[in-house]
Amino acid sequence: MAVRKQPDNAPEERLEADRRQLELLAAQCGEEAGLHRPLNDGVGGLITGIPEDTDLAQALSDRQTTDLLVHLLDQNREQVERALERLREGAYGICEGCTRHIPSERLKYQPAATRCVECQSQWDRLNGRTA
Repeated sequence: MAVRKQPDNAPEERLEADRRQLELLAAQCGEEAGLHRPLNDGVGGLITGIPEDTDLAQALSDRQTTDLLVHLLDQNREQVERALERLREGAYGICEGCTRHIPSERLKYQPAATRCVECQSQWDRLNGRTA
């Protein structure tokens, strides 16, 4: 008797879990750093005159670093959502660039990949991204 193979939901489950984790991390980072509060709350009250330069500089640097981290987490979440969209469309595992199959080892390592290594490298160069 032939056993019918069940659809592989592993990529979708992993991508959904990754998406939820990225959303949680971004929210936690933003909350911990006070990105949703005025800067003067983070440096001890109203900024008047010349505050302690070091405290203000540190607060600005911390806020900028956290803002960048939250932005990167959001970009990763968007990539995961794009991969989920492609999964639902039946295009998961097909490169957006060259339309060849993305190697299964790449998808195992990077389930949110929507491009093969060559096309991703080219896209990164064109968009000023580095590894």
